[in-house]
Formats: sequence, C-alpha cells, structure tokens
Amino acid sequence: MKKVLVWLLALALCLSVCGAVAEEYDPSDTYLGIVCYPSSNTTIAVWMTGFLQTAEELGYKPLYIGGDTTDAATIEQMIDSVIAQYDNLAGVTLCINSETRWNMAKKFTDAGIPVVGGWVPVDLATAESYGIDSHAYGYAAGLAIGEACEGKGVVAVTQSTFNDGENGAAQGFRDGISENFPELKVLDSVVESTDVTQGVGIVTSLLQANIGDLVGAFGTTGTSAQTWSQAAEDLGWEGYVIGMDATSANLDILEEGGVYGLVAQPIYDLWADCARHLDAYLRGEAVEFENWSEAPVIFADSVATYREVLGGVDTYVSQFR
Repeated sequence: MKKVLVWLLALALCLSVCGAVAEEYDPSDTYLGIVCYPSSNTTIAVWMTGFLQTAEELGYKPLYIGGDTTDAATIEQMIDSVIAQYDNLAGVTLCINSETRWNMAKKFTDAGIPVVGGWVPVDLATAESYGIDSHAYGYAAGLAIGEACEGKGVVAVTQSTFNDGENGAAQGFRDGISENFPELKVLDSVVESTDVTQGVGIVTSLLQANIGDLVGAFGTTGTSAQTWSQAAEDLGWEGYVIGMDATSANLDILEEGGVYGLVAQPIYDLWADCARHLDAYLRGEAVEFENWSEAPVIFADSVATYREVLGGVDTYVSQFR
C-alpha cells in the first residue's frame, strides 16, 4: 500500500529567521493553528486533538480556526480576521479537502506564515504538504469486500462530497474490485452528506432500491459507519460495509458488528506530525522531503489497539468548540 507523502516546499519564512539554533528558539509566546471544520464532526475532533495537544507539548499556544460550519467562505473570512489579530501565529496546518484549500493556504503564506496542508498536497510553492494516498486505501477496501462476498453481487459507494480525496478512494475501490473480482458490480457513487441524520435517509433509499442484490458498501467519509449501520439495522439488511476512520463512535460500531471494517487513517498521528514538522522547521532543523504513514483496513480484532489513541479526545477538544 502506498502511504502518506510529505512535500517540503516551505519558503514562507526567510532562512535567516528559521536558521536559529534550536536552543535559542522559544515558542512560548507564539501560536500554532489548525484550520478544519465542521467542529462537530467526530473525525475532525481527533485531527484537532492530535495537532493542538502536540503543539502544546512543544511549548506553543494552540489555536483552532474553524467552527461548526461547512461554508468555506465563512472560514476564509475567519482566516482574514485571525491573520489580522495574531501577529504571533508561527505556523498553520490546513485540513481542507477541496479546491478552496489553495485560497486558504495563500492567505497565510502571503502573510509570511508557513503552512502544512493535510490529506491532499497543496500545489503552492510556499506551502508544505502532507498527502494521503486515498486510492491506495480505497483499493485495499475493495480487496477486503471482494474477498468477504466471494466476488459476487453488487456493492455501493457513498461519499460526503465529490472531492479529490474521496474521489480517489472511490476510484481505488473500483479498481481493486474490477482488477480482482470482475463478477462484482460497483454502483455509481452517491453523496451521503456528513450529517448522520441526512446520511441515514440517503443510504436507506439506496438500500431500498438495491436491497435484493446489494452485498456490501464502501463509505469514504468519517460518518459512513454510522449512516450505513443505522440504515442497515432499520431495514434488517446484512452486508459487508467498510467505513472510514477509527474514531470512538466508529470503533463501537465495528466492535458491535455494525460494519465489517474501517480504514484507519492516522487521524491523530498525522496531525501530531504536522505540529512536529512545523516546530522543526521553525527551529531551523532539517525537515525530510518525504514522510510516510500507513492507512490500513482494520477489523474488529484491532479495536482495543486503536482505542488507546483516543483517550480524552472529547474532553480536550470541547474547549475549542
């Protein structure tokens, strides 16, 4: 499986600023910020915690930039206000999986603030970027479901939106099945939303339309395990579902048999690494051009291992909401 790629393209701060000896650098009066939304999303809560907790451990003040909204224009206005207000904002990580990430990244880099972009590489010469190969984990999900249903029947794909990361995951899923299970049919992707109530209604309709043939599904967003398990329970449907992200809620569902598996993106560790990456850069230390991390498909026997990462997330992140 391909892993997480890190690009080092940071030009946002002058080398003379970043060339300070590590012992002379004092981050205590500076902020590291994370841009992500909506704050009510359980996966995003883990992202925020991974980054902000690590920033605090490194000696920075933590800054959350976002809120319980899905409107990019609102967040862009918030970014403008933050840049105007915080002249001691030392660096930012950007967790945006849409084309709006370029506008947001440029706002910071134009202000001389280094940016680490997550999920999908930010194609901007003044930003650093972490990217997950969504095609690779989608392919792995396709293999897992294809094997589970013995390569026969119909499977569905649902996404929160048609964005770069989820499109890649959906295509990887299709490729994994078409190349290995030619008798297994994959339906066109359906948008399920990130709102669980709306998602349950959409998935219920999808199930009702295909319930006689459907043997499995891949949901490419962090709430997919919740929407699919609830819809399946309501209709009495049994099939092989793989959702995204080893959050507490999703691990409960996996352990109870509501889904077959989860793609365990490094949703805490990746963002913790973004904070460490920025810290190293600001201290003038060498930063690797490429860094890698796994995003495996996990099953019920892995629940205990992943729960260890999530202790205290809800309590910690509540202060920023």
